[in-house]
Amino acid sequence: MRWYRVVCMLLLVVALTGPATSARAQQGLTPVEGGGEGRYAQAAATELQGALDRLTGELDAVPMDATPEQVRAATFRRRILELRLLMDFNSFAYERPKMNAFRANVDSPYESVGRYQDLPMIQKALGTELDPNVVQNRLHEMNDALGPLRDQGVRAAMRDFFAHPLPSARTKQGGPGIWDVSQSRASDSFDATGNAALLQSGVVHYLQGADIGVTDIFDPTQEAQFHLIRKRLRSALILAALFPATSAAIQDVRKPLDDLVSAYGDTNDAFTIYLYAKEVGINVDATAGAVRDNFAKAQAVKDQVVGTHALDALAVAMNGVRDSRRH
Repeated sequence: MRWYRVVCMLLLVVALTGPATSARAQQGLTPVEGGGEGRYAQAAATELQGALDRLTGELDAVPMDATPEQVRAATFRRRILELRLLMDFNSFAYERPKMNAFRANVDSPYESVGRYQDLPMIQKALGTELDPNVVQNRLHEMNDALGPLRDQGVRAAMRDFFAHPLPSARTKQGGPGIWDVSQSRASDSFDATGNAALLQSGVVHYLQGADIGVTDIFDPTQEAQFHLIRKRLRSALILAALFPATSAAIQDVRKPLDDLVSAYGDTNDAFTIYLYAKEVGINVDATAGAVRDNFAKAQAVKDQVVGTHALDALAVAMNGVRDSRRH
């Protein structure tokens, strides 16, 4: 692992000193260790330990006093997301209570890192310096949340837990939310990649039957639903990208849906800025206008996705991989 941390530190230096395009180029996903081959439960150990090692290697390259700009340029938050998704995907390969406990060590940092790295975006939009106390409070919040992932004992416990999956996919108890949305559960009828496609397909099937748009982005319930739609679609696309077979299968059909995730993300960012502006009483009307503009663009992208049946094409591609990986 030492070599990996050295590489991560060098990459972080490039990200922090190079042009913005260099930082964006590093936002790509890393395929799962093992390539999704083998039975579901047995492949889980390799996938999860690999994801944990990538995350901790990148996290160790980030100083405790990193600025919001430095955190935004780094990629360890993306590695947190990868690990979180893979823990959810592989949930049926482990006893649920302990998996849930370790999952909490991953979920909280993802949110707090996001809040900290949003600060430069907020400052730029408002055109004014942020309260230093806000910056410091969010830095402390982030470091507190990252504490377990920086702790060598917790890391060792997670690696040991990941190393000992159940002999086969458990049939008792349910799964995490993403499996509930898919209305399915992992099965030994498919290999690891087949189960990934099963999950992805289920999420897409849910979205096919749902209203993937809202009418009033300023209504709290609708804004939460808007955010949830993006999260579910993004999860399916990211999980597909992590497995080589599904990544290849959807390559020609994913762009309209990537565009939708991006457009919804721009609206979410604008709404985050608007909420902060309301809280501090600065540029509220202007930031509300930015929300409306981004929401209108997102609606146009959504209408195109619906009109071209992009979700249907994605489902067909994922179903093909699922059915080809049946034991």
